[in-house]
Amino acid sequence: MGILDQISKTLTQGVDRAKFEAEKFQKTTRLQGEVNELRRQMETKLIELGQRAYDLQRAGQINVPSIAELSSAVDQLRAGLVTREEELKQAQTEQWIDPGPATAPPASAQQVPISYEAPATPPAAAAPPASASQPAQKACGNCGFQMPGTAMFCPNCGNRVA
Repeated sequence: MGILDQISKTLTQGVDRAKFEAEKFQKTTRLQGEVNELRRQMETKLIELGQRAYDLQRAGQINVPSIAELSSAVDQLRAGLVTREEELKQAQTEQWIDPGPATAPPASAQQVPISYEAPATPPAAAAPPASASQPAQKACGNCGFQMPGTAMFCPNCGNRVA
């Protein structure tokens, strides 16, 4: 057998294998779709069956303890659902209220240091001048908020100040 015959045979086998794999993929995809559709139909019927059993139990036509227990659980879930739906409607209708220009940070604002202060000098060092005990104030260039002179960021608007 010549080299061309071997190449031809190898190519033919490769083509046959690719064809087989493509058909296999097509068949498994089709069957998987059919299986998924049957599962969906079965779930739909089970839901319908459950709804009918629930309705019959609520009407007093079925008196089975396990169905009564499930019906009670459904009633509790339905009550929770109604409550959550009302909360959702309220949350969806909430509107932003612009607080307007602030003159001071809100009372509930998180207290974050806005500057770095060097550690205190040891007692042996000379006493600082009297004016150093009261740090200088400066105004934010963006919002005008009065802040410590050592602040790097405005605690009101967050603007970087130098």
